[in-house]
Parts: sequence; structure tokens; C-alpha cells
Amino acid sequence: MKNNFPGYFPPNDADIQKLWETCLFTVDANILLNLYRYSDHTRREFIKILKAIEDRLWLPHQAAQEYFENRLQVISQQEKAYEETTKAIENLQNDLNNSRQHPFISEKLLGQLTSVLGSVSKELVKNKKVHSARTTEDEIKDSIGNLFDGKVGLPYKEEQIAVICKEGEERYSKKIPPGYKDDGKTDSNTSPQINHRKFGDFIIWRQIIDKAEKEKKSIIFINDDKKEDWWLIFKGKTLGPRPELVKEFNDKTENRFHMYQADRFLQLAAEHFKQAVKPEIFTEVRDLRMLDLQRGREMHLLQQEQDRLQARTAEFAARKEHHIVRLAMLQEKRKELAHWQSMSLEQSKNTPDQNDYLEQYIDFKNKSDSIEKEIEAIRREVAMLEHETTASKQKLYELEAHRLRFVS
Repeated sequence: MKNNFPGYFPPNDADIQKLWETCLFTVDANILLNLYRYSDHTRREFIKILKAIEDRLWLPHQAAQEYFENRLQVISQQEKAYEETTKAIENLQNDLNNSRQHPFISEKLLGQLTSVLGSVSKELVKNKKVHSARTTEDEIKDSIGNLFDGKVGLPYKEEQIAVICKEGEERYSKKIPPGYKDDGKTDSNTSPQINHRKFGDFIIWRQIIDKAEKEKKSIIFINDDKKEDWWLIFKGKTLGPRPELVKEFNDKTENRFHMYQADRFLQLAAEHFKQAVKPEIFTEVRDLRMLDLQRGREMHLLQQEQDRLQARTAEFAARKEHHIVRLAMLQEKRKELAHWQSMSLEQSKNTPDQNDYLEQYIDFKNKSDSIEKEIEAIRREVAMLEHETTASKQKLYELEAHRLRFVS
């Protein structure tokens, strides 16, 4: 049974021990990019762990490509975090300096707090300058370059990419992992060297399998991607790699595939390679991952609300268009009735049999009045739809602004 369903039977201690002693270690782009988000001490410890396995490190070309594509954006995000924190401290200092708002803070305590906050602000400004300088002189990029020197896979050729994308479309339609959660992504660049954004994970997966087949090696993949197209997730708990991935890897390479998130990998690597790593390192790495997970959930809810509002706005537009067409028809009908109403009135004055024409006049008038009421109702509905559409568009604008702040 284990041979038929290897993904549903986690490796035992002996299997894990053998795996760690013989496998290749590879990382996703998010692991490299997160090095810019860790404290200096945690980053140094992480790189030290990677150096302990550098003779067995390997990086898929697609992961390297995504690292370089996103490096400057991550640096920019960290710059903004420094700026926002500094601004928040300035605002707090301004509030505290208004004694009428805070009469309960003594001058002595206020002075001590102002001094501490001032020191914090100075250090934040200093660290921001160091971080900003990495756009041109990047010691983190240099460390990564040294770690993976000669250990990056070759890119696929254009015709290979075309075949993989076609296969990816079919897999995504059937929710076959990995990568189908990126199905909504669009290409930022049509160049074959940039590849196709929504197939990035699948390309990485194919490159990992190709490497394992060539080297006849098992693979440990370190990946902080939180999506369910990589991980088996149950009630919010990550249980391990998707069983389909383990089976596909085993079927194609006759070797074992396993995945770790960054904090768990660091813990096990420190134990296996006898590296002294302080517990707070693991905590910082785990906390960042959990923060990203929470942000991902909030982004999902935000996207759902945007989708709902966009659908609502489209519905309002369709209803308004229908009402405008109906309004034009009713106005023409009203003109026609007004004409016949006038004719009936004239005929009633000039013929002996006035009653028939008066009845026609009254009938036309009643129909015209009914149409007038419907016209007024439609105008009120159109006005309401215009108001609701404006409100929905404003809400969409606010949500998009919030999303941009979120991702930046």
C-alpha cells in the first residue's frame, strides 16, 4: 500500500536520516527573498546553515529568475516599512508632547520616553539607509551568489516552455499541483526569458524533477509558499507536501521528495549538522511566515470583496442600460398616445356621437398616465442605480488603494 500511495505515508526516522545524508537541497525564490526581511543576526545564521550544506545545494533556474525579478521590490517594501514605523513614532511623539491630551504623563517619564523614541527613530533612519543601499551594493545578493555559484540549473528553451505551458493549462484545469493557485496571474513580460508568471511554480517543479532524474537523487525543497497547491492543509494546519507531488516525483525519479518550511528546516538542519542556533532565530523565521499567512488570508478576503463589488457594479450597469432602453420606448409610446388623445378630443367636439371619442380620449389618457408613472419609477430606479454605482466604484477605489498598501 505504501508503494501505491507514498504521499500518504510520511517518512519514518530512518528514511529522514538517509534523506538528509544523501539528498540535494533546493530552495524556492521566497526563501532567498525573505533574507531581506530578517534581522541581520537571523540572516547570518540562516546563511551559515546553508553554507553547511553548500556542496549539496542546487537552485532551479526559474527560482533564481524569480529572485532577481522580485529583489528590488522586496527591498522597496522594507524601505516603506522603515518609513511607516518612523512616521508612527513621530506621530506618537507629537501626541505625547501635547500635555492637554495627556495630563497623566509626568514630565520626567515623558522626557525618558521621548529620549528612547528619538534613539529608535535615529536607528531606524540609519538602518533604512543601509537597506536602501542594497539596490546597488547588495551583500545579501553577493552571499546568495557565492552559495549558488555553479549550482543553478539551466533555463528551458523557448519550445520547451511552450510545451510546459500547454501541459500546465491542462493540469491547472484539473487542479493538479503545483501552481494551479496562480492560474489568475498575468505575464509581466512576454519575453521567453521571463517565462510565464502563472506557470512559474510548475516550471520550478519540472526543473526539480529533471535534476533528480539526471542526478538520481532525492530532493528536499525548502519553500515558504503558503498555498494549498504545494502543501496538504487541513483545518488551517500544514501537514506536509501534497501527496500528489510525492507520488509524481517518486514515479518519475524512483527517489523521495520532501518539503520543509524555513523555520522547520532550520531547526532540523541545526540538529543534523550540529549547528548552535538560538531559539529566537526559529521564532523570528516562524513569525514572519505566520505574518505572511495572515496577510494572505486578508488579501483573499479583500479580493473576494472586490470581486463582489465588481459584479455588483456590472449588474447595476446592465440594469441601468435596460431601464434606459425601456425609458426610450415608453417616451415614444407616450408621444403616440398624446397624439391620439388630442385627436380623440378634437373628434368629440366635431361629431354628433361624442361619447365614443370621449371614451377613447379617457382610455388614451389613462394609458398615458400609467406610462408617465412607469417613466417616473424608472427614472427613480436609474438615479438609485447611479448612486449605488458611484458608491460601489468609490468602495472599489478604496479597496484597491488598501490592497496596494498591503502588497507594497
